[in-house]
Amino acid sequence: MQNTLSFKMGDTKYVSKPFDFETMCIINDAHSADDKKGPLSICREAVGYMFEGTNATEDIINGLSPQTHALLCLDVWKLYIEALSSKKE
Repeated sequence: MQNTLSFKMGDTKYVSKPFDFETMCIINDAHSADDKKGPLSICREAVGYMFEGTNATEDIINGLSPQTHALLCLDVWKLYIEALSSKKE
C-alpha cells in the first residue's frame, strides 16, 4: 500500500506522490531543528515536497486554507510515525 496525501479544492481532487525516504529525511531534519516545534511546523515542507511534480502546483498548496494545510501536516506526521514504528519481519 502506498501512502499518499490528498485534498479536494473545488471539483478537483489532488493526490500527492507516495511518502518516501526523502519525505522522512525532510521531517527528521525539521524535527531535529531547534526552531520548529510540533507536527504542524515540522511537516510543512514535507507536505509541499509530497505534492511536487503533481497537478497541485506550489500556488495551489500555498493557497490552501490553514485548516486543510494543518490536516495534511497531521496526516504526513502520522505516516512519519508509522514509518518509524514499523518493523521489518
